[in-house]
Amino acid sequence: MADASVYLGFAVRSGKIVYGIDNIERCRKRIYALVLCRTASGNLADKAKRFAERRDLPLVVTEEPLEDIIYKSNCKIIALLDGNLAKAVTEVIGR
Repeated sequence: MADASVYLGFAVRSGKIVYGIDNIERCRKRIYALVLCRTASGNLADKAKRFAERRDLPLVVTEEPLEDIIYKSNCKIIALLDGNLAKAVTEVIGR
């Protein structure tokens, strides 16, 4: 089975991703999961937690820095817009 970086790479290449908490809060498309970097600030983590609870979304925290996985500097949170990719990422990171 592949690791989460493969699935997140697929999401980046297919354009099924939203970067940053401000863009996520403004997004009008269906969001299936949130991926938070383990190095995110406490304020961002609280905002992400509240957003995920309001929308009943899974919130997963990566083991390695998110910016290293998706090759986007200073990226601490992303939203996945594809249901199958979100399911795969939450299963892989959740175990």
